[in-house]
Amino acid sequence: MTSVLLIYPFFKPKRDRSVFRFPPLGAAYIASSLKEAGHQVSLLDCTFLQREEALEQALAKQAEVIGIYCMATMEDDCLWFARQLRNNCQLLIAGGPLPTCEPEPFLEHFDVVVRGEGEQTMQELLRSVQAGSDLGAVAGIVYRPAPEDRSKIVYTADRPFTKDLDSIPFPARELLPNQSYMDYGKKKYGYSITTVMSTRGCPYHCEFCSNVIFGGSYRERSPENVVDEIEEVLALGFDRISFAD
Repeated sequence: MTSVLLIYPFFKPKRDRSVFRFPPLGAAYIASSLKEAGHQVSLLDCTFLQREEALEQALAKQAEVIGIYCMATMEDDCLWFARQLRNNCQLLIAGGPLPTCEPEPFLEHFDVVVRGEGEQTMQELLRSVQAGSDLGAVAGIVYRPAPEDRSKIVYTADRPFTKDLDSIPFPARELLPNQSYMDYGKKKYGYSITTVMSTRGCPYHCEFCSNVIFGGSYRERSPENVVDEIEEVLALGFDRISFAD
């Protein structure tokens, strides 16, 4: 068993005009898959935290492995976390849309970049690290085999997409600050609301989209599987659901 901390580095922007606040389902999916594999997992959602408060909580976890999500709007905060935590864990991992698109700059701050969907990749990566085996056998990652040699970077094979989405455990919502999201929603909209994804990917190819994570694929969950998650979400106390497909 490995202790893992996943970080969603979203902080309220100084000139924030958006009222939208939704939980990091991607990180929560990774968390649930790692928990299912037997790891001890924490998820630090920074949405309702200040920077120093978030860093204090991250350090207090004393996790062996830390994974940080990144998209373009979170790059500065992602790299700030990486600098602060670099010497406080055994393995530092970057994942999300931006590292998937441009992995090499992240290797200046991280040990490994996970490309694309991360559930299976993260499980295999941790198994490989625990066993002390060659990371080159783990599909879907980018890393430097010799950190002292900055010139060599290894791209492992692309990982095939999970076809059976019903096989993926629901997001680990118990690790999220659900009450803060409910309180925020009631204040801003008059009702609490959270997100569910019934599909992955998109059949279209808009240039501005981060569909790179799903590689232009499009896959659906079964209606029964989606309804089961909806019931789980409503049981937490949320009033409404927004489909984030």
